[in-house]
Amino acid sequence: MTSDQSNPVVEVLATIIKWLFLVLGTLLLIGAATGVILAWYGANYVQQVILPEAEEANRALNLVRSDTAQTSAIFYLDPASGTYQTEQVLHSSENRVWASYEDIPQNLINATVAIEDKRFWEHSGVDWVRTTSAMLHLLTGQRQEGGSTITQQLVKNVTGNTETTVKRKVLEIFEALEFDDNHTKQETLEEYLNRIYLGNRCYGVYTASQRYFGKEPGELTLPECASLISITNNPAVYNPEAHPENNVRRRNLVLDQMCEQGYISEQERDAAKATPLVLMRGDQQEQGSEQTSLDGSVWSWYTETVFSQVAADLQREYNIDEQTAVQMIYSGGLQIYSCLNPVVQQQLDQVLTNGDVLPGHTSTRGQNLISAATVIDNKTGAVVAVAGGIGEKTGNRVWNMATMTLRQPGSSIKPLTVYSPALEMGAVTPDSLIEDSSIRLSNGDLFPKSNHGKRPTGDMVTVSYGVEQSLNTVAAQVLQRVSPQYAFSFAKERFGITSLVEGYTGPSGKYYTDLDLAPLSLGGLTKGVSVYEMTGAYAVFARDGIYTKPYVYSVVTDSDGNIVLRTDGYDVTFDAAGQPIITGYAAGTAVLKESTVQQMDEMLQRVVTDGTAKNAKMQGITAAGKTGTTDDDFDRWFAGYTDQYTAAVWTGYENAETINYDGNPSVELWRQIMERICWRS
Repeated sequence: MTSDQSNPVVEVLATIIKWLFLVLGTLLLIGAATGVILAWYGANYVQQVILPEAEEANRALNLVRSDTAQTSAIFYLDPASGTYQTEQVLHSSENRVWASYEDIPQNLINATVAIEDKRFWEHSGVDWVRTTSAMLHLLTGQRQEGGSTITQQLVKNVTGNTETTVKRKVLEIFEALEFDDNHTKQETLEEYLNRIYLGNRCYGVYTASQRYFGKEPGELTLPECASLISITNNPAVYNPEAHPENNVRRRNLVLDQMCEQGYISEQERDAAKATPLVLMRGDQQEQGSEQTSLDGSVWSWYTETVFSQVAADLQREYNIDEQTAVQMIYSGGLQIYSCLNPVVQQQLDQVLTNGDVLPGHTSTRGQNLISAATVIDNKTGAVVAVAGGIGEKTGNRVWNMATMTLRQPGSSIKPLTVYSPALEMGAVTPDSLIEDSSIRLSNGDLFPKSNHGKRPTGDMVTVSYGVEQSLNTVAAQVLQRVSPQYAFSFAKERFGITSLVEGYTGPSGKYYTDLDLAPLSLGGLTKGVSVYEMTGAYAVFARDGIYTKPYVYSVVTDSDGNIVLRTDGYDVTFDAAGQPIITGYAAGTAVLKESTVQQMDEMLQRVVTDGTAKNAKMQGITAAGKTGTTDDDFDRWFAGYTDQYTAAVWTGYENAETINYDGNPSVELWRQIMERICWRS
């Protein structure tokens, strides 16, 4: 064979090798390109999605300070001096007492680290070994073992986000790294040990120590420290009162880990294991039975309302849970500048705290008639006074009938769902003639069948007269011209009635909706409305058609004067003496035309002068408004306004019953309130 003769086998092998390298090279190139693309998308996702969300979460995390025992307070503007005065210092009587790091025993700190996060002192908020393992388990669908560090658990406690998605885990990592960057390890442990839930309504190690062992944390023994931190793994399973054997088993595991990691000797471990679990119930007050604050004071209804609103806004603004928000208010040094008018609140209290204000009207089941009211300043749209019940207030964080209860509004809803939208769209004018008669529905039924027990007359009456006399027949026919869908959206979007129900099927299969003639024209709503929102809605008529969502504070700052929350439009600066100077006004939206406001005002004035609310008339004060009585007579309302103030008053029984009262008590109470506040402020 000559040298220039080719070997077929060699040629085939060469060809195979060439193609093999070509294929492998192509695959490597594709893999590299894919890796670059995935890396780019990953980096872009982190940059565009994860980091902004982490930054948002860290707004809340940055409110977690090393000094967590600062007292918060609510202030009001004193009209006489023009300076802000303290309305209420916010002490708590919850089953939660803060323990500083120095007061927490070293054995409890060591036990926490040993069982929860053994590399806590070395890592930067994230244990990458545990995190990698946890992520692999999550991606492969395997059962997850705890991959979160103490810092990550604290982040979850603050934000209240316990999702187990990949996105949530990545976000949690960034949040923990940021938190560790801004806090010492001691601060992290202090915050963590004061937030963990330890069963029996105990939050934090101080109250748990008192509850289970009758002593302060600094007095806990080694086995007691191990027993206490064992609970947090699963409070239902390791509760030492309910399941002492489980707690001891977990306690011994904690002691083993402490020994293995060098925190205690084998002798100390064995002695602690041999120690029986002895519980001694302390005298700590149960959380949830809060009656007075630690200084013995009973908060006003206004303070209650401010507290609840600030807590809700903190949760929404910083994406945190209720527990964290409440803790921020109690011990975060917040300075809350409220819209309280002390003169108006005092007069409101004098009317409704009088236990005999509605005497002799006990229900057939022995209930006393109660009432609730809210007052708004027409200039600002701010809520300046609240009464969440009747009679003397005896506890804190109790049920507020003005803000928390939804009741059927009856005819007081008509100006919001029928007449305002009808005037706004030009369907009627106050002088339009409507026949006082029932509508024949598609199923042949007549609706409505009466006007408060009186048969329709069949006469032609004006829309204005229908409003004045609260004729159901007129309201139903006008609503037909408007359409329930338009009226529903109008009341919700323009008047802020958020409790309207579009529709749902109940457990029994019954369908509930407010998108119908009866709920919107007669006020028999699925859930009802609150006094608070009803007041905000009626203030539109008094404020030239401007709707402002009711609010009770202008600005909330931290102890350094940095704004934490604000009602849109307000700002705060501080003078040389440290006195706050609050400027601006709440943002509002024009929701009614000038002509609609004028026509509604004229008709609602006639309700007071000649209609169903004659008892609301006052000497020298022009008033306008609308009564409301439900068909079953469970609820009676009056919502109305003067030049200065708008107020809504509801009266009824705590558990709905027919009201045994001649006339409308809400009208009479409204008049008493307005006479007092309009002449004195």
